[in-house]
Amino acid sequence: MRLFPLDRDRPKDADLFRYHPKKRRSDKRMKRFFLTVILLLAMVSSAQQVLEAREEYARNTGKGCVLCHTGELGGPLTDAGIAYMRGGYRYPIPPSVLEKVAAFSTGSIQSLRFLFGMLHLLAAVILAGAIFYIHIFVGPRQLTTGIPKGERILGLSCLATLLVTGIFLTWYRIDGWSGFFHHFFGRILFAKILLFTLLLASALAAVTIVHARMQTSAAKQHHRKTDSETLTLESVSTRTGGTDGGPAWIVFENAVFDVTESPKWKHGRHFGKHTAGADLTQAIASAPHGPEVLERVKRIGALQQSSDPKPSTRPVHRIFVWMAYTNMVLILGILGCVALWRWGFSATSAAPASSPQAAAAQSCVDCHRKRNPGLVADWEHSIHAKLGVGCLKCHQAGPDRSAYVAKAHLPHSPTPIEAVVSPRTCAQCHPKQVQDFSRSKHAHTVDIMWKIDAWLKQGLNNDIERESGCYVCHGTVVTLVDGKPMEGTWPNVGIGRINPDGSKGSCSSCHTRHRFSVAEARKPDACGQCHLGPDHPQIEIFTESKHGGIFRTEGDRWKWTPDDGQWLAGRDYRSPTCAACHMSSAPGVASSHDVTERLSWETQAPLTVRPSDFQPFPAQTDWQTERRKMETVCMQCHSEQWTKAHFARFDRVVSLYNETYYLPAQTVMRFLYENKLLTEAAMFDEPIEWEYYELWHHEGRRARMGAAMMAPDYAWWHGFYELKHRYAAFTKEARTIAETGHSPIYDVFPGKADPQAARP
Repeated sequence: MRLFPLDRDRPKDADLFRYHPKKRRSDKRMKRFFLTVILLLAMVSSAQQVLEAREEYARNTGKGCVLCHTGELGGPLTDAGIAYMRGGYRYPIPPSVLEKVAAFSTGSIQSLRFLFGMLHLLAAVILAGAIFYIHIFVGPRQLTTGIPKGERILGLSCLATLLVTGIFLTWYRIDGWSGFFHHFFGRILFAKILLFTLLLASALAAVTIVHARMQTSAAKQHHRKTDSETLTLESVSTRTGGTDGGPAWIVFENAVFDVTESPKWKHGRHFGKHTAGADLTQAIASAPHGPEVLERVKRIGALQQSSDPKPSTRPVHRIFVWMAYTNMVLILGILGCVALWRWGFSATSAAPASSPQAAAAQSCVDCHRKRNPGLVADWEHSIHAKLGVGCLKCHQAGPDRSAYVAKAHLPHSPTPIEAVVSPRTCAQCHPKQVQDFSRSKHAHTVDIMWKIDAWLKQGLNNDIERESGCYVCHGTVVTLVDGKPMEGTWPNVGIGRINPDGSKGSCSSCHTRHRFSVAEARKPDACGQCHLGPDHPQIEIFTESKHGGIFRTEGDRWKWTPDDGQWLAGRDYRSPTCAACHMSSAPGVASSHDVTERLSWETQAPLTVRPSDFQPFPAQTDWQTERRKMETVCMQCHSEQWTKAHFARFDRVVSLYNETYYLPAQTVMRFLYENKLLTEAAMFDEPIEWEYYELWHHEGRRARMGAAMMAPDYAWWHGFYELKHRYAAFTKEARTIAETGHSPIYDVFPGKADPQAARP
């Protein structure tokens, strides 16, 4: 069954544009205004915006403008600046965001972004312009018979374009759900997307359910009309002619005319410009031929002014009007989000687009690329390069550091370069890490070494043995002579190096230059450069342990530099490395570069003591507190019972070593010295002193450290087993000395240092 008995009875799309005479405007003025609005919206939306720094960015990062901009005071954004923006204005910048920015710098992605951005803008302007036009010139209350097909297609096309392009642009700009909530732009974008979702749902409901019901309601009302009805603007609006051959009426000066038979009116339209069913008083008055043309058509009668059309009161029409105004509010809300982001905050003044420091740094790169290509390649693959941290940021000597300038470099560049980059330089960007490190045992290894090591204190090894051995890990006291590091103290990246400016440490000991990788320092190989060998084989112990086995099997698949900067057990790695236990964060335990923390025993000492009782470097912390921290780290993967049992076993190992092996041996040595059976002039001039030294320095350490790190072979075979063997030999030698009344003396001791040489 047809909804309308005759096609000519169907309400036409042109009915949508029938409005009360009080709201009438000329077509020419409406078109001009409409085009002007679209043009202004396009110009404002596409106007080039200067990306300016906000003061909050500097506060959040603790960095200057040069972190994100090409100039020291601002200017265009670098890749790091774009990554900072895209990553939600979070610092440190997630590595994945930096990588994504680099990948998106290709011409194809940029071209696609431009195309999608232009389509997004065009669709937004057309949709907003159409909605404003309907509300300003037509009025939603006058649309009584549904939405015309052309307008429906246009609106849905714009919404579909906005949806597709919006998804792409959001993916380009936002990385993960957290990007919507951790910064102002993300929250604004989330609100904008929410408003658009409501607009889309409302529009789909309007063009499907509401539109169909409005047409059904209009058809029912149309059937009740008769040819004898009063000539009102409402009745005239239903006589539009069209392809069905129905009557076509128009109004001129309150008179109704029938133009159905006029050859100038085909299918209810006059040369495609004017449509029947409307009041054409103003249009005819301004036409070239004027009202005389109406003498050729039939005059039906006078228009009844007292019967002006009233807005429809049908329920479905009221819903449509409500939805139309709701869509208007949603559009205004979306525009408000855009305006709030782009113009809602005062920005700092524009800054120079170039930086003298950046230009000078490029000069460094150009020169060293020829002389040291590996060095430059390392830097180019570093996080520093991605953030725009150039050579001079670390190497340039400030006015207050002229005493540390490398004078040999001045002929190559007038920019003063520091001979040695120290932790004070690193502290400009990493203050907490440097502060933590300065409290640690690592930072004081030079002092500790000279306090406890007989090889150095008594000159039992010479300079070159120290420079190529001890100092490489422990560090030297770097001395400058005429702006050049003195031979013997340099090159050196020892962990406790004492620098010319008095600072202690070398960050590149773990984060090797010029890549300065966090991932490198988190892997056990970084620690294994120094913590290996017969006296402190931590890397070998780790390799033997279950932790080391899992690392060797799966470590290449772990996430070493997660975006949030928090390296977490279970999420980023399955089993711990050295850094995971001793430095990285855990629930309730902050990350720290102070490796003295979390220790409850000093297993390197001859007699195992609490860290606060280690005389060469007494810890300032309470061992129970630090034990709880380490237990918390362990319980990320182990139960509390397992963890407590492990530390209880470790404590028993310490007690066994102290009471059964070291203290008895120490008592024997004291007896021999007190009874003048051994000379105290020098260490290692008698065989038993070697046995005693290696008993605690080699086997004793291996047994304790093997138990601490759950490596049974080192706890037993390389530890207590060999400790027993050593103790037996030590006891035999002690008995021989006691029986004979003296000990053999080593007359020849090669490689001694000059006895007059003082500690550097």
